[in-house]
Amino acid sequence: MRDSKENIIGASKTAGDMTERQQVKPSTNLLAAIVDCSDDAIISKNLDGIITSWNKSAERMFGYTAEEAIGQHITLIIPPERHAEESDILARLRRGERVDHFHTVRRRKDGTLLDLSRLSRPYEIHQST
Repeated sequence: MRDSKENIIGASKTAGDMTERQQVKPSTNLLAAIVDCSDDAIISKNLDGIITSWNKSAERMFGYTAEEAIGQHITLIIPPERHAEESDILARLRRGERVDHFHTVRRRKDGTLLDLSRLSRPYEIHQST
């Protein structure tokens, strides 16, 4: 490390075993490809209800691109009269509960309502640092 006058003021070295990361990367890439190519709309959200991923099928089903949806609240696709349903789902997921398969209604970008079968499950992703 050098200061603004190019004098050496310190050094840094980082070392680590990359074996595990190298083994995880192909699996992660494979899973991402499966999600992206799925015929099912696959949407993930955080426990605050913010959309964090949106696959191609979600784009086709709901009419929003990933760029439009990611970062928005999940109520983007939920009719106002169903917002309480989503609040209940988020509360249950925060408690680590499983939300079983159920039927619901969601809204496309053009306002069309869709009758859907839905499955929500809590999950954790562990990343090595």
